Amino acid sequence: FSSSLAWDKKPVDLNQIVQRAADTLAAAGSDHVKLELQSLPPIIADPEEIGRVVQNLLVNALEAIGEDGGIIIRTGSNSDHVEVSVEDNGKGMSREFMEKELFQPFHTTKSGGLGIGLFQSKKIMEAHKGTILVTSEEGKGTIITLRFTPESARKAQAAE
Repeated sequence: FSSSLAWDKKPVDLNQIVQRAADTLAAAGSDHVKLELQSLPPIIADPEEIGRVVQNLLVNALEAIGEDGGIIIRTGSNSDHVEVSVEDNGKGMSREFMEKELFQPFHTTKSGGLGIGLFQSKKIMEAHKGTILVTSEEGKGTIITLRFTPESARKAQAAE
């Protein structure tokens, strides 16, 4: 699985990837998503793979929130990184689950989940030399941040 990842890297606009994922959710009838997108430098990434990761995070967030719940997608950058975060006010995860099982295949907090989405997402981010950061508290929600290195942004600028 890992050896076939990130093979179609090119300069991409992370905001466009996020917008497409949010539009897909909206087309499916979800009005729970709010976008807070900042101007970003391009990054070097495989847009299909990063789109799958963002889509997975949105589906997970949607499944974690209730009828009145909300999801905020934020993008931002500084000299150290370019990032996108997906924040929900859903049920959250226990510290024990996050420490021992979160990125393990076939471990999930969802009754109908397979437990492979975050495992695959982590592998995709590693293939892009990026990271996934997770903050969660039971009963309060979760924030998952995808962080791309500045080198990825510099390479994208050089390619343009």
